[in-house]
Amino acid sequence: YSKINQAGAGANVVHLLPQGSLRREVVGTDRRAATSEELQEMVRLAEKAMAEGAWGMSTGLIYVPGTYADTNELVALAKVVARHNGIYASHIRNENVRLLKAVDEAMEIGRRAKLPVHVSHFKSSGRESWGLVRRAAERIAAARKAGQVVTADQYPYVASSTSLDATVIPTWARAGGRKELVRRLDDKEIGQRIRTAIAENLSRKENGRVLKIARYSPRSDWVGKSVAEIAEGEKLTTVEVAVQVARNGGAAIVNFSMSEEDVRHIMQVRWVATASDGRAYLPGADRPHPRSYGTFARKLGHYAIREKVLGLPAAVRSMTGLPAKILGLKDRGVLRVGTVADVAVFDPKAIRDAATFEDPHQYSEGFRYVFVNGRPAVFRGKPTGALAGRAVVHEQEKAK
Repeated sequence: YSKINQAGAGANVVHLLPQGSLRREVVGTDRRAATSEELQEMVRLAEKAMAEGAWGMSTGLIYVPGTYADTNELVALAKVVARHNGIYASHIRNENVRLLKAVDEAMEIGRRAKLPVHVSHFKSSGRESWGLVRRAAERIAAARKAGQVVTADQYPYVASSTSLDATVIPTWARAGGRKELVRRLDDKEIGQRIRTAIAENLSRKENGRVLKIARYSPRSDWVGKSVAEIAEGEKLTTVEVAVQVARNGGAAIVNFSMSEEDVRHIMQVRWVATASDGRAYLPGADRPHPRSYGTFARKLGHYAIREKVLGLPAAVRSMTGLPAKILGLKDRGVLRVGTVADVAVFDPKAIRDAATFEDPHQYSEGFRYVFVNGRPAVFRGKPTGALAGRAVVHEQEKAK
């Protein structure tokens, strides 16, 4: 926190305790249950992180090694978070055909640990699962009606982004890291099992046609092409492309896996916030998901103002007051005397997301002023270079 505050940041920074990194630190990347001693150490480190100002705990339950934690392990850590009045924010265990079960697990963790639950980038991923996110929303609504605190967030696109490995290679094959994965691929029997699993996963992704390479250092000419296009050009099978990428360190991808109807339905739900699931990029040869540049302008301009999927006040609330409420930021997220002046001013007639999947490194248009902690970060449409952002520390009271 002191480094952020000394150097400054473009935006304010709120930290969540990363469960995957916590498990990696204590257990490593092995595919096994934590021992009682290891769990005790993870609890100790979680306690330390929360006491130092984390706002909750995040999980990425499709990624190694976080995926190897069972529900009981997650509950034990979530109880630490609950004692500090934090939240449990989860990239849930499955966003495909087992979406409902994954949402149920997240809500079970919240009930058992007695803390708020937040489902990150809420969606149905994969044509075979389209519509399930609406049923999941109904389950969450029922839990909320019964008194449980459950929320979610969404980015307004029909494509997601992650690694090719996480998309097509089973979690058991990724245990132990890259070297172990390559060793398994080289094993005749195990390697065939992995290739069979990759083929099955690719078959659910139109044999790689919906998976586009966003970043891959060994072959920059593959960036922007689908796995199927690469296979055709290289005279390989799509499985061979996936295996080659895995051997060479992996690749980031954009996955065109969602239904526009699902996206539009979920953005109208009052407890679903807007969040990019993105990061800050330097413009370059890579083709990352445009969400890091265009999420908020797209929700406001395309969906609220032009398509009228939701009202403009609801869209604004989804990216201001609602996320502040979810996190527990009591002095931010609303325009009120006495609150922190984090303010964005935009022209409703000009607001537009310029970033595309083909050309993602494009700033959104129509934002006239942005104030961070009262200082202008954007003035008359131009960045000022100010680094007024700070680490926002959770100075919670212990739950009684």
